[in-house]
Amino acid sequence: MQKLIEDLIQNRVLIIDGAMGTQLQAVDIESKFWQYENKDLEGCNELLNLTAPHILETIYENYAISGANFISTNTFGSMPWVLDEYEIGHLSYELSKLAASSAKKICEKYSTKEDPKFVLASIGPGTKLPSLGHITYDSMYEGYKTMASGLVDGGTDVFLLETCQDPLQIKAALHALNDVAPNIPIMVSVTIELNGTMLIGTDALTIAAILKPFNILSLGFNCGTGPIQVQKHVKALSEVSKFPISVHANAGLPQNKGGKTFYPMGPDEFTALQKEFLNINGVAFLGGCCGTTPEHIKTLSQAVKEMVPKKPSGFLKASLASLFNIVPLKQEPAPLLIGERSNATGSKAFRELLKANDYEGTLSVAQQQVRAGAHVIDVSVGFAGRDETGDMNKVVSLYSQKISLPLMPDSTQIKALEAALKQIGGRCIINSVNLEDGEEKFDEVCKLAKRFGAALVCLVIDEIGMAKTKQRKLEVAERIYNLCVNRHGFDPADLVFDMLTFTIGSGDDEYRTAGIETMEAIREFQTLHPEVGTTLGLSNISFGLSQNARIYLNSIYLDHCVKAGLTTAIVNVKHIIPLNKISPEDKKACDDLIFNNQENGDPLFKFIEHFSNVESQDEQSDEEYQKMEPIEKVKKLLLDGDKERMIPLVLELKDTIAPELIVNEWLIDGMKIIGELFGSGQMQLPFVLQSAETMKATVDALNPFLPKQEKSTETTVVIGTVKGDVHDVGKNLVDIILSNNGFKVVNIGIKADLNQFLEAAKEHNADAIGMSGLLVKSTAVMKENLEEMQRLGIKIPVMLGGAALTKNFVDDYCRPIYDGAIFYCRDAFDGVVSMQRIEKGGELDTKLAADLIEKIDTSDRVEKEEAVIPPYEEISMPKREFIVPPYWNKVAKTGDELDKELIFSWINHRVLFRQRWGYKRGKQTPEAFMKYEKDVVEPLYYSLKDELISKNIFEPIAIYEYYPCISHDNKLYIFDKKYIYNNLEEAKNVPPLSEAIKVMEFPRQKRKPFRCIADFFANDRLDVVGFTLASAGLKISDYEREFYDRGEFTKYYQIHGLGVELAEALAEVLHKQIRLDWDIVPKEGHKLSDVQMKQYVGCRYSPGYAACPELSQNRDIFDLLNPEEFGIELSETFQMHPEQTTCAIVVHNKEANYYNV
Repeated sequence: MQKLIEDLIQNRVLIIDGAMGTQLQAVDIESKFWQYENKDLEGCNELLNLTAPHILETIYENYAISGANFISTNTFGSMPWVLDEYEIGHLSYELSKLAASSAKKICEKYSTKEDPKFVLASIGPGTKLPSLGHITYDSMYEGYKTMASGLVDGGTDVFLLETCQDPLQIKAALHALNDVAPNIPIMVSVTIELNGTMLIGTDALTIAAILKPFNILSLGFNCGTGPIQVQKHVKALSEVSKFPISVHANAGLPQNKGGKTFYPMGPDEFTALQKEFLNINGVAFLGGCCGTTPEHIKTLSQAVKEMVPKKPSGFLKASLASLFNIVPLKQEPAPLLIGERSNATGSKAFRELLKANDYEGTLSVAQQQVRAGAHVIDVSVGFAGRDETGDMNKVVSLYSQKISLPLMPDSTQIKALEAALKQIGGRCIINSVNLEDGEEKFDEVCKLAKRFGAALVCLVIDEIGMAKTKQRKLEVAERIYNLCVNRHGFDPADLVFDMLTFTIGSGDDEYRTAGIETMEAIREFQTLHPEVGTTLGLSNISFGLSQNARIYLNSIYLDHCVKAGLTTAIVNVKHIIPLNKISPEDKKACDDLIFNNQENGDPLFKFIEHFSNVESQDEQSDEEYQKMEPIEKVKKLLLDGDKERMIPLVLELKDTIAPELIVNEWLIDGMKIIGELFGSGQMQLPFVLQSAETMKATVDALNPFLPKQEKSTETTVVIGTVKGDVHDVGKNLVDIILSNNGFKVVNIGIKADLNQFLEAAKEHNADAIGMSGLLVKSTAVMKENLEEMQRLGIKIPVMLGGAALTKNFVDDYCRPIYDGAIFYCRDAFDGVVSMQRIEKGGELDTKLAADLIEKIDTSDRVEKEEAVIPPYEEISMPKREFIVPPYWNKVAKTGDELDKELIFSWINHRVLFRQRWGYKRGKQTPEAFMKYEKDVVEPLYYSLKDELISKNIFEPIAIYEYYPCISHDNKLYIFDKKYIYNNLEEAKNVPPLSEAIKVMEFPRQKRKPFRCIADFFANDRLDVVGFTLASAGLKISDYEREFYDRGEFTKYYQIHGLGVELAEALAEVLHKQIRLDWDIVPKEGHKLSDVQMKQYVGCRYSPGYAACPELSQNRDIFDLLNPEEFGIELSETFQMHPEQTTCAIVVHNKEANYYNV
């Protein structure tokens, strides 16, 4: 099949069909088709392969008629781990097979010789990224195998790995697909975000290097952006990729109109832009992604039917890659430097860290080598008494995510090497393969390297032993070369031969000329095979000599070997001295030893004597850092968030450099760089906060030495969270970032009404006002504030930001009502950009410089009409089962009355680490992209846990209570406890509705099944409803504030996030207890992981969220539970204080689920 398709694209463009989701959304799909085993699985498009194949066959047919050559199956998310989110992971094979069978039927109906049709198996990335630890390689591999088996059995012609976001995901999928169906070709299509990289942070050049060794049909792009934005990436890929290129972009960038997503490009505009890709070498497959329709594909296919693709012409030198960068195997000038210190055999410090299970400490060893200038990091963890495979797995997982350089897993154990390869999304080089144990083990390692696309270090060792003479080295190297190239199909450029060297510092006559033998073997083998590389474990040449002498000998010997043709060296990069810093006398002593020059006596004795008085190099010195100018040192330490080195540096510099220059120019410029890195996705929030802490500490240290005169020209902004909103973390982050970028910030706190903003602005002569808010209602308050400011004739610039705010809301509802400048700020660094423009007096543009989303006219878009809600009597109601709670009294517990360890065990670590603390989304380079989940963040988490418990900061409050109730239409009537029931007969005694102590009304869905929360309660008898309130306690807010006031912003942010998740965990514990009380826990376990994916009966609905959006219902719950007696308060806009508090309505109905109204 691959040969057939490759032949076809020699003379024509092949067309991939358009969006599946867009077509499904255009169909009014009956609710019954979303049902499976009495569960509503709306949103699981793959279920339709089983329940509504006729709908999908119509879509397939429409695309076939439109001219598509590839008909994509409705299987984008049919991997088991994705379907598990709907509790149907066991259907992966069946749903995949059904989809392929349906597509096959259409392809066979419409395929002709002139217009062939192929079943294209759509395989998405799923919802988990292995490089971020969401899922293991093995789990992903097995899941893809299951899916692929169904696709193959259904009649798939070609696999399409589309919307790929993580190179490690691609590798797992490639292995699974090839193992299931080695003869079915595979197309790979990645998604590049607006920041220019895949979600994990990989750009087009890097993915080309990673996938170069694999046998794939094509490599291209889909989704993410429109044709305009992806063009530069297609051109970049064309220059380096040997594969044909596919492009199936969205119909423009997604837009939001009236709360609905749509894509603005019509068929003609889309086709004109897609057609331009055929001017780029290698582009042979065109199609559409989100927002495209059969009409788009028809117009495209007709426009290009006479065009012939240009042949691929890209070339990329043999390279290694991390997730974020590529490194050519042959550097100019040579050599490529492989950092050797992450080696348990060669580095005592590294070994001790492993013994202590201090994996974070091992990371610092690698980072030192990165700073010293290494190109690749060797990782060798094996030593007696340790689980080498386990250590390799942990260290490589950490390094893969936190180190910007490619890795070299180093082991003699195949299992350890395989463990490493399953963690590496980039392209690594394996150290090593040799013939010591014969060809069987040699072949195993070669096959492993080929499977994972790795390059290979080849040691000149055979069954006899290590090759010591030049001739033996060449003989063994030649044998290995032939086996690798001719038996295993390696590209010679991916082979690096280690010619081995032995110490010339022992005095053993056998090794007097060891350096010469190795050097000459390198020279001759590189002449015979110029395409391969050569390497050395450089420090072996000087083993046994003093540390200071070794540095000189290693440096001189490296120079000689490079001149002989050496391309790489395994070294301690910090201990290589530039030749211009080595005196002629030092060089001669080294040369005499290397070349065994005995004219003036034994060269070894002379060498030892010569270097006996030479000062030792400081092991921890950072030569590159020392070479930097003071301004560069300050900016580097700011970027690194290194307070410990920064403070002594600036206190030393203050005597020769004006402190105000350091603060106002050097540090401010450094923060601007950090802002740019954050805005481009190259630096994450936790590390921005570290830099901000360093900035504040530095300014505090220099403050006594700054000029005392007031700065009348300081640009000032008043910021606050608007009236009714108690959320202040986002606003405080803005304070931190703006303050550290040289602006004066007046932070007026939370729940600030307009008068507070205006009075503060007047008092401080502010240049701008910044309004923040988390809630949807807060956006309305912002609009009201602007209306009042307009009425008062105030025109001060205003910055608006917050989680619920959108650019569309600002453009459509805020700008038209206010004559002053308005800036929409997505994050704190947008605030910096806004303040810089305000400072310069610039007029407002329609968008910020940081807002890269193109302005597209969407006025002609027709929105889909919402369904008309039928009368209550005509709506299908869920079955209402009868239950009797074991007790009706209120339960309230605080502090030590609650099991704190149990509450912590229910914390959702994924949400805490990635959402609350900001360690998420791998868009950055590893200097900024740090995932602390297993080896870094968990120790931090447990440390904070111990701190909150030992200091009695975590004093939780838990309240829950059951009330009798009955539903009527959209309302739930709640009655006094005098109407409690103990059996069905008593429950039939329904009091008059007028006696209800509370009436809660809930909105109804505007589409099928027209659900409302009240529907889950009986309407012909009494039922039971539960109410809960969970709080992390009254102390956490004050405690976190202490750190904010001290400038410890990272810890402030972390304690706040942990407090919020503790409240959520306690709410989960209460909900679990209620389900136990109600005896509705037949299948679930007793841990968070057992119930995370809605593996339980009933639901917990909190006011302000999708199914009950009215925040005022918090007042109803407060009236029923009376948490005020424990110090919990509710604001006039129904916000709870402390913020780390949540309350909910609890439903026992088996059909209750979460939905949007």
